[in-house]
Amino acid sequence: MAENTHGIALKVLALFFGLWLAAMAIALPQAALEDDESGMVLAVFPWNLPADGNLLRIAAAEGRPIRSLLGGRLWLAQSDQPGFVENLKAAGAWAAFTPEILIGLPQGGCFYISVHPPGPPRPHPPI
Repeated sequence: MAENTHGIALKVLALFFGLWLAAMAIALPQAALEDDESGMVLAVFPWNLPADGNLLRIAAAEGRPIRSLLGGRLWLAQSDQPGFVENLKAAGAWAAFTPEILIGLPQGGCFYISVHPPGPPRPHPPI
């Protein structure tokens, strides 16, 4: 009986994972910036490229690296040159997104649980 329950749970999990992958396959290309965009972008580089070389790829696209994420696979980069996204793609990036796509991550995203009461920070009481 327990084996049958585990099999159903695995199938439901696989179904949800497959639906999530399908949704991401549709949503991410729609969220990518156009090639003529410039300014601050989140550049996504392929996993098979050396992470330290992505810094040089941003410089070759006439951009300024701001911060690396995921071990150098994602980079926040900035350039005021028209066509910056196109230059990033020519240098080896898969795509570029607006940095606001990460807006929920610093707070923990869907799994955020606050351990502090709401309101302004309170000073530590004297000892």
